[in-house]
Amino acid sequence: MIRKTISYFICALALTLSLASCLKEDMRSAATSETYYRSVSQIRSGITGCYAPLRSILAARGFWFMTEADTDLMYMSSSTAYDANCDVSPARPSIATTLWRYGYQGLMYCNSIIADMNAAVEAGYVTSGETAPLEAEAQVLRAMYLYLLTSSFGDVPFYTEKVTEENRARIASLPRMSASVTRDSCVVWMKRWILEKKALPMQRTYEGGSYRAGAALGLMLGAKCAIWNEDWEQVVEFTSALESIYGQYADSPETFGSDYPLTDIPFTRKYTAESIWETGNQVESYGLQVNGAIAPVAMPTRRTISYVQDETEPEDGSEAMEDEGAQSGSDYYDGIVIPELGGYSRTSSAVRPTAYYYQQILPYASVDLRSGEYSGGADSPRGSSGNLAWRWSGYKAEDSERENRQVMFFFFGGSSSGGTTSRPWLGNKFWCPEMYNNKDSNNYKLFRFADALLMKAEALLHLGDGTQACKYLNITRTRAGLSPLTFAGMMGSDDALMEEIRRERAKELFGEFTRKYDLVRWGIWYERTRAYNDSKYLQNNIRPCHRYWPIPADQVSYSGGVLDNSEYAM
Repeated sequence: MIRKTISYFICALALTLSLASCLKEDMRSAATSETYYRSVSQIRSGITGCYAPLRSILAARGFWFMTEADTDLMYMSSSTAYDANCDVSPARPSIATTLWRYGYQGLMYCNSIIADMNAAVEAGYVTSGETAPLEAEAQVLRAMYLYLLTSSFGDVPFYTEKVTEENRARIASLPRMSASVTRDSCVVWMKRWILEKKALPMQRTYEGGSYRAGAALGLMLGAKCAIWNEDWEQVVEFTSALESIYGQYADSPETFGSDYPLTDIPFTRKYTAESIWETGNQVESYGLQVNGAIAPVAMPTRRTISYVQDETEPEDGSEAMEDEGAQSGSDYYDGIVIPELGGYSRTSSAVRPTAYYYQQILPYASVDLRSGEYSGGADSPRGSSGNLAWRWSGYKAEDSERENRQVMFFFFGGSSSGGTTSRPWLGNKFWCPEMYNNKDSNNYKLFRFADALLMKAEALLHLGDGTQACKYLNITRTRAGLSPLTFAGMMGSDDALMEEIRRERAKELFGEFTRKYDLVRWGIWYERTRAYNDSKYLQNNIRPCHRYWPIPADQVSYSGGVLDNSEYAM
């Protein structure tokens, strides 16, 4: 039943993706709130259309490159990976085009549906009680779009009115507005609709088969906007409300892992209890195709060869297609046959961990379960969150009886010999088993409860409570098998504890679309990325202005020159 529900949701989302643009244009131009939005079901359908632009952003590979691969933790050694290499400008904005276009399209849709449902209430078609949860949902989505826009571009134009023929030109020429003021507005909306009006059920996002933006996402966005603005009290208020939903573990962090196990963190695990927001992907044999593009650049390189299980067959595989035991593809990944990854994936130039990450943050000898190796390295890395992969349980390609010879092998890791001194691959947290071609059917974890707990730790530290900050920091550490830290053990040093929080976020939230935003809001993105990113292409391009992506040049022109990219002119 759950799988059918998820498949139905994905199908609906796929239809929305293909139809939303034309439907929205029709609704905005041929129908008004007086002639269309006259019932709760009609308003809900309008809100459904507000989700389409969001997926266009979050499922784009360039968005992952921008938020994770041009940081101190990951890199991509490819000259054409423009977003990963900071090889962007107003004239070649790359993912910034998608972010800007769909970010403002989503904002426009949200503003419009909010105005239309309020007009329907005033006209007496529906009551304010009926529309309260619908408006709250739309407010949460509006906050999401503004969070993504301000985090990616900094100061951006801000408006809340419905676009009409009369105000279109004026809205198109709005200047940049303080990102801090925009975030304050989002904080006010989330407090009003989630904490004060309680317009949405206080439950986990995916509880009860729901896949829409709810109270948990609203609280998370409130905390995210507040932490950008260093409004520490508000961060604590929002994250404490999330604790009331997801659980309070500060005094017994060891119970956190039993409710939210590490095995739920990989992107293959969909709509898990800890998730606050995921980008859903689905690829079915009967034709459903709603897929992402991260796994092809996160998996070990697949060798495109054919091999046969019968040793008597020709080595070149010329008769392989005639034999039932033959494989037409290859499940040979950087020196190891890994049957569960399948023989038909298309891997690309891979994103790799930086030396700083795999040598200092999560080294091979680490007892941290998120490293991809259990303590002592005696067990298979399967089942962990698998941030990194030095080795895997598999077979040698030439093994004719491989089903009886499954053992641990080290990947070559880019060297001729492999082992712990070689660079690991990204771990199974990002792999997609049985991926066909480059169709990644994993779900992407954008927000998890662990993120909220670490934000609360950071806020408590800034509010002067290092002891409580350590308690929240220890929740994710304990789940990962690490010993708890104490503020006294760090000699009461705020700086030392803050660095531990940064390191913990690097381990816990690795690859979850947050690292660049963290580094930028901490004011250390350029220095850390310059010092630790291994890409020669990024090192040739990176400048301080790249902390934010440029507004596309055509949008600057469309604004009549009101918008600018002054940082990029320096």
